[in-house]
Amino acid sequence: MSVRFFLGANSGDGFYSLYDNFACAPGDRLHLIKAGPGCGKSTFMKKLASRAEEQGFTVEYILCSGDPESLDGVYIPALHLGLADATAPHILEPRLFAIDSCYVNLGQFCSSFKSEKANEYTAKYRQLYKTAYGFLSAAKTIRKIQIPELICKNDVVSAKKRAESALLRELGKKHGSPRKGRITKRFIRGISCIGEVCLSGTVSALCKRIYLADDRLGLADAYLKHIADGVAERGENAIVCPSPLCPDELDAVLLPNHALGFVSASAMQLKDPWRHVRLDALVAPETVRTHKSELKALEKQYRSLLDGGVGYLKQAKKYHDLLECEYRPYVDFAALTEFTESETVKLIT
Repeated sequence: MSVRFFLGANSGDGFYSLYDNFACAPGDRLHLIKAGPGCGKSTFMKKLASRAEEQGFTVEYILCSGDPESLDGVYIPALHLGLADATAPHILEPRLFAIDSCYVNLGQFCSSFKSEKANEYTAKYRQLYKTAYGFLSAAKTIRKIQIPELICKNDVVSAKKRAESALLRELGKKHGSPRKGRITKRFIRGISCIGEVCLSGTVSALCKRIYLADDRLGLADAYLKHIADGVAERGENAIVCPSPLCPDELDAVLLPNHALGFVSASAMQLKDPWRHVRLDALVAPETVRTHKSELKALEKQYRSLLDGGVGYLKQAKKYHDLLECEYRPYVDFAALTEFTESETVKLIT
């Protein structure tokens, strides 16, 4: 089985990283891949991951937040093996070099060269990312606007009570056990050059029973944070998934050991969830009707700004592709392929 997540996000605060939470379980070893654009980092990881799947290992693929068709990481839990693109914007260095992490230098297969175009393309795609982040910052601001008198304290309390009921139903009471669960952080969504991407296949693969929480009025975050706290208090293992635009909010809490998930409807749409948590119904209908035009206007502005950000990420991707094309003629792909095969045999056993 394979699953896919993001560890980085193009957020309302710029690039947001969860890479510190990657391949850090006891016994894990993280291989940090260093090389320039177009030098085979993603291909190297794809080949190792493919061999691992062929041999029956579960593989976690970490997709690139800028281009989801490219890889930024691979994790094979059974082998305690992690590989990650350790270059910008998610620069990584060893935690304890040679003990739990090491370098993989793919840059050795690229010859030195000169290129004015490389300087030009690098400057342009970086500027386009800055512009994209400006749009995403504005989108986050709109997303965070709270309409006065729409949501009251009692609505939030009621949302948390719904969460507590679900916890009791699924996991029972807090038992006071000294057992401590492992909380892993991952993104199940990304804002990228191809638009918003939701990894719904991963959620469905890990969770056969999904609670889908309404979020049109913004109550899902309180619900999910109460779920996350309750899961931690019960010593359960869980994957906590922040929102890519607003990482201080949650998209989902997944419990693969129970095949159970709690997901915000703003993150993922499901036709037939295990349970539909109707949080919007907690707010009086007349209150919602009163603020209907405001809600509609905010949603329109939010979508426009988000689309603007995605448009600039798409332009940035074009320049990054051109930059990769500048490097490729100077890469010894025959030697790189030989090295990849050698490392695959050594690591995937």
